[in-house]
Amino acid sequence: MSAGDLYIPLGATAALAAATALAASIGYLRTRNLRFDSMARAATETLLAFLAAAIVSGCFVIHSVSGKWWTWDARLTAALVCWLLFATCLMLRAAVDDPSRRAAFAAVWSIFAWLDVPLVVATAAWWKPGTALPIEWTGPRLGLLAAMAGGLLIRARMRQAASSHPERAG
Repeated sequence: MSAGDLYIPLGATAALAAATALAASIGYLRTRNLRFDSMARAATETLLAFLAAAIVSGCFVIHSVSGKWWTWDARLTAALVCWLLFATCLMLRAAVDDPSRRAAFAAVWSIFAWLDVPLVVATAAWWKPGTALPIEWTGPRLGLLAAMAGGLLIRARMRQAASSHPERAG
């Protein structure tokens, strides 16, 4: 499997992290429980890492097809806009001191940013490039997706536990 073949499981894991951030943000707004905020923060950080890796992997695919490292392909551009929206969520967190207000603002922004996720997913079907990109759900890709999803859940749970017990967060 080449580096370019990773964009599908990386993007799918980023979408899973976005769904986790959405659910945790809604959970926070409904309960005002800061554990949901911690989960949303961890999911957002994980989303940004996986989406950045998916974008870079997509650049490798584009380069192998066109010889260019970046094109304003709808899929790459939509993924970049999504990454910027969620990165803004983390910047917003750094700008607000009060934990309750920070969590509320971040939850609302995360829900807003999530609205871009279906667009990113749909761009593969809506905008076809001149040359089709290889998209095959092989066993190794599905296994990698499952491993990444497991890593996402472990990281989110570790963040949640660390926020519940700050003395254990080494």
